[in-house]
Amino acid sequence: MSAVTSQPDPVRTLAAHYYTDPVIFQWEMERIFYRSWQFVGHASQLAEPGDYLGFQVGGQSLVAVHGSDGQIRAFYNVCQHRGHELLQGSGHTRLITCPYHAWVYELDGRLRRARNSQCVAGFDPANIRLSQVRLEHFCGFLFANLNPEALSMAETFPGIEAEIRDFAGDMDSLQAVHDFSVEETANWKIAVENYNECYHCQTTHPTFARGVVDPGSYRISARGQCLQHRAHAPAAEWAAYRYDNKASQHAHDYSSWFLWPSFSLQVYPGGVVNSYHWHPLQVEQTRVTRGWYARDGKLTPELETIIELDRTTTFAEDLVLMASVQRGMNSRGYRPGPLIVDPDESILSEHPVLALQQLVLQALAD
Repeated sequence: MSAVTSQPDPVRTLAAHYYTDPVIFQWEMERIFYRSWQFVGHASQLAEPGDYLGFQVGGQSLVAVHGSDGQIRAFYNVCQHRGHELLQGSGHTRLITCPYHAWVYELDGRLRRARNSQCVAGFDPANIRLSQVRLEHFCGFLFANLNPEALSMAETFPGIEAEIRDFAGDMDSLQAVHDFSVEETANWKIAVENYNECYHCQTTHPTFARGVVDPGSYRISARGQCLQHRAHAPAAEWAAYRYDNKASQHAHDYSSWFLWPSFSLQVYPGGVVNSYHWHPLQVEQTRVTRGWYARDGKLTPELETIIELDRTTTFAEDLVLMASVQRGMNSRGYRPGPLIVDPDESILSEHPVLALQQLVLQALAD
């Protein structure tokens, strides 16, 4: 009788209910999004004292404000009187005034006055201020964390800021010049898994996989809570756009850094800096925002060409893919399939998906 050699079973992807169950979605808000660093915007969007920018973390409404002292702070966007929201969208203001009962706050969150409060015994404005959340600067971008006990961004993503600055050059001179958002009919994990594997790139993203990167050089490395993508630019005859090949020492390279759980900073060949941000809305609905940045603060015709190329090819192609995957997760015929985990971490490997799913399971178990 010949000996039977046992082989390990392939690692399988998460079960479908992780992408369709509202209860799991709420756990993720509590245990992932309310405990991690969340993208707010770019510092250039809050350039002057009085500038403000509203943002969402899960179902929580928040606002970042450039104070009179030059410091940018983030607050829950709620009046401490009877709960009305304070500011909408983005803009500029000298003081923060509640639209409901006209309570007035300083830009640093202190209550300045409340109408007729002098008739209330023991009412002391000094004891009332907006609820502040942690905010940090990272390569010119702003991130907030609802967890007061969370590690800093430097501790969460060790060495990554220095690496980005070395690769991209002068990040501090960047200004936000363009963004667009789309609501995807897909769970947020489907969206970030799609972004973080390029197993599908050559079959569904011909412009990106041929005209932006050299697919043979594409590699993705899982480094704690950061997934780094890197590749060389394609040969000049295949390039999808023209760029300054002297923009930096890495002008001929592509790199991106995905920061768990929902933000990625990309640098395209030629030093073109752009970002992705995924904001979960519901269990099967996610808003994705693409941001573009320029060192002179001007949206040039060359950059407009790159933005339109991306929007109409890779970005549009992924929307169709993710909607289909979400429908598949609701199919009674779906069974979790094996992940293609290549030890060489080639472009045809799904090891980043495995890394992301392990982060999800770890967070939900905590």
